Amino acid sequence: MTIEIDIARDFSKKPFGRNELDGKYSGKRFRDEHLLPALTASDDEILTVNLDGVERGFGSSFLEEAFAGLLRQNIGYDTLKNRLRIMTSNRDYESEIWEYIDEQNERDSA
Repeated sequence: MTIEIDIARDFSKKPFGRNELDGKYSGKRFRDEHLLPALTASDDEILTVNLDGVERGFGSSFLEEAFAGLLRQNIGYDTLKNRLRIMTSNRDYESEIWEYIDEQNERDSA
């Protein structure tokens, strides 16, 4: 089974910033209210996150906090590699997300 989160539909068409100080629709809020519950609801469901449909794109702070921040919240690297799927027409966002996840994993492993 697959869980799908559509950021524009389920969260905001204007996501922005790292945390609450940056605004209402921050990466931290998206992680805490959407990604973490979806990943902890089951041990094996695939989580597909659709990035398309937002109005201004994504800043690096939003993407880093939302996705690499999962590792800082004790979601394992292998869990993300096995269960997280990024859906987007802009493949640069997908690459950027995995780069942040890989970098956080390297920091955690050091």
